[in-house]
This record gives sequence, structure tokens and C-alpha cells, in this order.
Amino acid sequence: MTSINDLVTAPFRSTGLDRAESDPLREADALQESQLLDSRVCQLTSTAALLFELRTSLQFEAGNAALLVVRGLRSFGWNSAPARGPLTALTVVSSAPDRLNDSFRASFAFFPDAQLEVVGDLAEFYVLAVEGIGDVPPDYSDGDLKRVQGALPSWSSACSPLQVSRSR
Repeated sequence: MTSINDLVTAPFRSTGLDRAESDPLREADALQESQLLDSRVCQLTSTAALLFELRTSLQFEAGNAALLVVRGLRSFGWNSAPARGPLTALTVVSSAPDRLNDSFRASFAFFPDAQLEVVGDLAEFYVLAVEGIGDVPPDYSDGDLKRVQGALPSWSSACSPLQVSRSR
């Protein structure tokens, strides 16, 4: 068993893992209806990591979380309105992978209104089985952030990688 953060910091290894059933590194809208839970950028290692909730996804049968890691990070652009109102999940409306010269680029649009673009040398995508979070995502409507976060995957969550893909 490993933690989600271990996959961000460890070198890529795909021993015995199936290729991702829907591949957001190659297919537009593969992450549609999944939810962006968190992102991390490490300037020291030029790495960005995006953590997704898959229990709401239209494309994935296996797993309950996903991790997109961009190595050799060149840019990370986030644009959104300030959070006002009730606690709300950021749901992927569209996702588009692309090649930019010799780099990997991914653009995302979210509901409510937010956009993200990340560019780097290469990307890895992991479908994960995270322990202890249940079969359905939490209800955000009561605004209890601590309770919601406790029912979601986090960087320290124990997980088993089920599927993987790599941009090159």
C-alpha cells in the first residue's frame, strides 16, 4: 500500500498495471464530471499534481480517485472567481490534452466557473482505489468542510494504483 503523495514524489513505475480505461492524457473530456479536489505545485522538483474524485465521473468504472502528475513543469495557470456562497465541488466540464512543441499540455474547465492549464515535459495519470472513503462522495450542502474532507481522497490517503498511463 502506498499514499497518493508517494506517487507524486516517486519515480514512475507501471509494473503490472493496466493502461487507464479512459485516458485523459490522450482523450478529450475523459475526466468529464469528475471533481478536482486539490492541486499541488512544487517549484523545487518542477512538478504539479492534480487530485480528482472519480466517484462522480462518467468515464471510469474502476477506482474512486485519480491523480495527474506533470513533471518538468513549465507553467501552471489557474483562473477562477473567488469562492462565494456554499461549499461546492469543482466539477470538470471539459478537459483537453494536447502537445505543445515537445511538451504535454492539459486544459480544464470547471463548474462553477474556473479554468486550469498545465504544461510540462511529461504527464502520468493514475486511477486509484482509496481506502475508507465509501461508495459515494460526500454531501457538500451542509458546509461542514472537515466532514466533507474526511470523506474525500487526500494526499495522505492510502491507495492502490489500478491503472496508469504516461504521455510518452
